[in-house]
Amino acid sequence: MQVRNKIRVVIADRDLFYLQKLKLCLERRGDMVVVGMADNGPAVFQMVQEGAPDVLLMDVILGEKDGVWVLEQMKAQKKECVCIMISAIDSDTVVRRAVAMGADYYMAKPIQGELLLERIHQLTEPIRSYEGKEKIWTVQREEPVPEHYQVSGLEAEISSVLSRMGVPASIKGYHFIRQAVMMAVEDAEVMVGITKGLYPDIARMYHTSASKVERAIRHAVESAWKKNGRQVYFEISGYHMIEKPTNGQFIAILAEYFRMRYGQSYRMAPYRNQEAKNQGGSNLQAEDKLLLFS
Repeated sequence: MQVRNKIRVVIADRDLFYLQKLKLCLERRGDMVVVGMADNGPAVFQMVQEGAPDVLLMDVILGEKDGVWVLEQMKAQKKECVCIMISAIDSDTVVRRAVAMGADYYMAKPIQGELLLERIHQLTEPIRSYEGKEKIWTVQREEPVPEHYQVSGLEAEISSVLSRMGVPASIKGYHFIRQAVMMAVEDAEVMVGITKGLYPDIARMYHTSASKVERAIRHAVESAWKKNGRQVYFEISGYHMIEKPTNGQFIAILAEYFRMRYGQSYRMAPYRNQEAKNQGGSNLQAEDKLLLFS
């Protein structure tokens, strides 16, 4: 496979020996190529500017300037590539800051090589497009960011919690849950009749169907429950759940947590279609009415 047809990766870490091991891990399958290695922030940013990599793998702590500084510079210069943070620092504050600055995923050391490769492929979803005879890699997000809201502090907070639970940012349910929680924080009434109100509203934002939204959220909750979701759910709700919570319970608990913790400090753009909201409360199914109390 020619270099131009491979996923181009820049890696950054203070440990040069670790960088060499990481390079071998990434290139062993033959579909990735490391186009730059650095141990300090300014050098990493220069590589991103000049090399236009598809993926940046970076530790938070670097020489001179840290990884968050690199993310800030990339955001200011509108340099886009998939960014995965790899660090021994497993602090909520650091994770939230990294996500807010544009990190796509956060992995705590030590990491499994196969898992890292899987996450890179999930996050890039490369598409081969043709311009003449040359093949070019392009990066496509699995879900577009809806135009109905702007990035906020709440969004970063929710992303941090979902990441702690083990829900990968590469699956659709991650984005649907985040949007649902933001909507429920703004208006608690959306949790009454989610199948007739919340799911259809999110479906319209992402140009999909309500049934696909429901299935994607259910898959994300199952994914969280197989990883660290049970413990984080306990920390948020204050009680242990033996069985996996329903979609409604999961979203409601997260929304209540952020609503109680931060009050009305978050302000988001309007998202609800008023006519749909007015109709959503009518003709509710019994299962919808029980979500907040089960």
